[in-house]
Amino acid sequence: MGVATTCQICAGPLRLLHTGSGLEARAEAFSPTNHQPGQYGDLYRCERCGTVAQPSLPHGDALLELYRRMRDEHYLDEEEGRRVTARRLLDEIGNHAPRGRLLDVGCGHGLLLDEGRRRGYAVEGLELSEYASAHARGTLGLTVHARTLADLAAEPDPPRYAAIVLADVIEHLDDPLAAVDHCATLLEPDGVLCLVTPDPGSRTARLAGAGWWGYLPAHTYLLPRRTLRELLERRGLDVATDVAFVRSFSLRYWMAGLAERGGAIGRAVDLLRRAAPKRARVSLSLGDERVMVARRGARYATVCVDGTGSETPAAVGSSASS
Repeated sequence: MGVATTCQICAGPLRLLHTGSGLEARAEAFSPTNHQPGQYGDLYRCERCGTVAQPSLPHGDALLELYRRMRDEHYLDEEEGRRVTARRLLDEIGNHAPRGRLLDVGCGHGLLLDEGRRRGYAVEGLELSEYASAHARGTLGLTVHARTLADLAAEPDPPRYAAIVLADVIEHLDDPLAAVDHCATLLEPDGVLCLVTPDPGSRTARLAGAGWWGYLPAHTYLLPRRTLRELLERRGLDVATDVAFVRSFSLRYWMAGLAERGGAIGRAVDLLRRAAPKRARVSLSLGDERVMVARRGARYATVCVDGTGSETPAAVGSSASS
């Protein structure tokens, strides 16, 4: 596969940011709890919009097949904290869309959908992983489709939603621009799109360098905060919320992530982790993930009419974000 030279988001020039491990993409490495540093391919950063791309990843059906075969046997070890995190995210969504149909794209094991159902939303999800969706359907009794956003948007009379969630998803797609466009068309008037994604332009990412947790084998495109805002707003989606994402995990889980970074500090943290209380839970933000909630308002119709909803990629992202 040839090396990309221009950014898919804005058509700006790419330059090598970090040299990868050269490992072949594998379904096992795509699991959400895999945070082993340095397993990614070569990473390139756009000099115009700051997006970080991993062009060595497969595209199209080959990429989708990896997600179909992906399984994560440790994901539910942190179910309690993940549900707390899901409720916090639903609080942000509920400020703008407190009821109606809610679609979770890449819903995984269905925890956010289950929490949303408890709040009265009519929920459904999209999930390719056969392993994760089996829990969502079989254990939680949720409606989950083994389809993509493109499949759903291509229906002759596609459904409409009050809220669509892309939590830890857009950085896994081989066409983020198309995904946002599909979501916009599937939203009801005044519906909201909620995105959660790592920010490669954050101070945390810059300080961590090549060992930043956001540089994972499964991440195709990492969009800086400003670039993501511009992408949404140019498609008639008005950003109403833009806040740091707070995750809740057990203290041992947080410490395990730090220990994975290796070195003397990693070894010391690993020893301390074994002595930490099993049920102790910590909620915090590392400052390198954003939650954006964008509303499809009156501007969306204007964007569609004047044609800028299908503008060339160069129209998105005029400068790198920090």
